Amino acid sequence: YNESHECRECKEYNESHECRECKEYDESHECKEYDESHECRECKEYDETHECRECKEYDESHEENTANRTNAENATNRTNVEDPVKKYTDVNYLEFDLIYDKYVKKHNRIVSKLLAKPNSSKLPKVVVVKPDLTQGFGNRIPSMVCAFIYSLISDRLLFIDGYDNFSSYYEKDFEHDWKFVADLYKNSTSRHLHQDNSYNDFPLVARGNLSNDKTDILYVYTWDYVCAPIISNPHYKEWFNKVIPDYKVFTVISLKLLRLHPNISKQVETFADNKFNDYNIGIHLRQKKKADGFITAVDHYIEVVKMLMLEVKNKNITVFVAADSNDGRKKLVNLLSKIIPYNNNSIKIVHTDDDMDAQNPFNSNTGSEVGALIDMKLLGLCDDLVITYASSFGFVAAGWSQKVFR
Repeated sequence: YNESHECRECKEYNESHECRECKEYDESHECKEYDESHECRECKEYDETHECRECKEYDESHEENTANRTNAENATNRTNVEDPVKKYTDVNYLEFDLIYDKYVKKHNRIVSKLLAKPNSSKLPKVVVVKPDLTQGFGNRIPSMVCAFIYSLISDRLLFIDGYDNFSSYYEKDFEHDWKFVADLYKNSTSRHLHQDNSYNDFPLVARGNLSNDKTDILYVYTWDYVCAPIISNPHYKEWFNKVIPDYKVFTVISLKLLRLHPNISKQVETFADNKFNDYNIGIHLRQKKKADGFITAVDHYIEVVKMLMLEVKNKNITVFVAADSNDGRKKLVNLLSKIIPYNNNSIKIVHTDDDMDAQNPFNSNTGSEVGALIDMKLLGLCDDLVITYASSFGFVAAGWSQKVFR
């Protein structure tokens, strides 16, 4: 329930009613079950002689209605493959959802006041992240996730510096563009929690109390998920235990803060619905790493795929290929086609149509920004991933989805 003690689900009870989940509401409030007429909230059919569907005590006439509905649902499920995007991105963390919603309202309220009265002497403390837009999403996303974690646990506002077209790729729940308020903070104190790849204030992150830090601005400039030590910080251990008790912190934060723009999400959903199967293997082939020692021979990816399929028999398998060049993708697809059929499985090899030889106008990577996001999200929807060593793209793809924890 929210601050007014109103139930989020039934919108009916006052301070004398407690949440149904903690079993403390009174007898007059039959939250989420059935009303005084004992009408089923799902089928709207039965009278006082019918008991709640959930407790399995209703009579035969109700059983028949339920059976008919179940048969219809099963028929639908047989003709429509379960939506993989929804299954592995709609994460259920109620405590975090409440905190996020409360934060969004607070952020928007405070920013509105700041913009209305720019000469205010009292400014809220902030965390400012500057994603390196010259790098790919594997280096951008971790920095934004870290910054938002810091802002939540230290009761600061999050701002993103320089990402002017953020809303072209993600849904935007609150105004976090730093340029709108930066001038207000020109005389404020600041410090870097992380600065490029040269400095990390790990003593503060791992053991310090960010909530008591007097600094006005905490800057986060990084390529990596360097905030991981915060979950073991004794000042915030209780917070994580309560809000994200399974410690899937990167996944929970990224799936909420960085939800794909509906137009992009629809492309992911359509591709997955049409191409994915009973079992899906995702491969991320990165051959344009500057350090030659990090490049893995394409044949090695094939061997890993073979090993994965040793335990899979009589299945419809999709192998999804994401690569950083057209030639690399073509070579990998050709080699994969030679192992079909394998272990009596039906195998198809798929990839998106993004031109990986086209130069990205925004950074040094090839391919389009939207294409990269689609590839990354599709990789995260696969059952197993074969990724390139030292490439953050594959690791972020795994973390940006619940399926990695299946």
